[in-house]
Amino acid sequence: MQHRLLVVLSRRCLMILAASLFVAIPGHAAEWSPGDRVVLATHAGPGSGIDMFLRQVANAWEKNKIVTSRISIENMTGAGGDRARRHVAVQSRGNPNVLIGFTPQMIVGPLNAKSDVTVKSFTPVAIAVVEPMVLYVHAGLPWKNMKDMISAARQKPRAVLQGGGGFGAPPSIAGRDLAREMGVEFSYTPFRSSAEAVVALLGGHVHFVLEQPSETDQHVKSGRLRPLASLYPSDLYPGLPTFASLGYKFRTLKQFRGLMAPPGIPPEAVAYYVSAMERTRQTPEWKNYVKQNELVEEWIVGAELAAFIDSEEKLYAKVLAEIASRK
Repeated sequence: MQHRLLVVLSRRCLMILAASLFVAIPGHAAEWSPGDRVVLATHAGPGSGIDMFLRQVANAWEKNKIVTSRISIENMTGAGGDRARRHVAVQSRGNPNVLIGFTPQMIVGPLNAKSDVTVKSFTPVAIAVVEPMVLYVHAGLPWKNMKDMISAARQKPRAVLQGGGGFGAPPSIAGRDLAREMGVEFSYTPFRSSAEAVVALLGGHVHFVLEQPSETDQHVKSGRLRPLASLYPSDLYPGLPTFASLGYKFRTLKQFRGLMAPPGIPPEAVAYYVSAMERTRQTPEWKNYVKQNELVEEWIVGAELAAFIDSEEKLYAKVLAEIASRK
């Protein structure tokens, strides 16, 4: 009887020990999950590259039940992006149910505004894609190639107008460096988003934009816009030259797209969203989005992402200082 009791107690002890070990192993810990609603915020307006990115993320999450919470997209435009950044970094501090689209503007905006809310104010989650830049002009212009456009800029300094998002973002820097390399001057007109810049180009208010096909290809197909050159070889536009093939050497910065979270959220929440994005990248909806928009997949997370952010912030600070010194 005593022996049997010892055996039963021993078995119970082993079961308790096994259960405690199971909980203690990180891979088997109770998984974190978000609340009933997850907000994906952005500083840009509807139709912009990052807006479309976030909508594709939400679509993949919902269709494939990757995230079962209700997903809301919130376009918090205004104040050069500071409204959205401050909402997430300050007002939503510690809230793991709020995310923000990560673009170069998250780095450039605070540097330009000398804001206390910087890219380091957020919790990095992931970078998933890089959007290629293509130079588009209005189809009504006589410029058939880059040579024509540069020639027009030489004849009338500052008369050729580039439209784009906030000043300091990759398209504005690329346009300025292109002009500098060719010894010409463009004028730059900033809009609240790249989508608004494309609308301005369609209306003839600016002469060219350096933007991604996701925002412009429909207008090329309708005959309203004409691509002149691309940063990468393009399957969308067979025969379109790259800037490199034309001999241009101006600097181009990555137009990346990703996610960041408020400061002060638990590591389990970050791991959850990283895993969600990893699963998202395997879905048919995502693969179709990447293919149709000629996106370049670039997966950066963890320590590599932290190092990338640090490097990009230093690079943009240097570039903006160079631009300021030339004024």
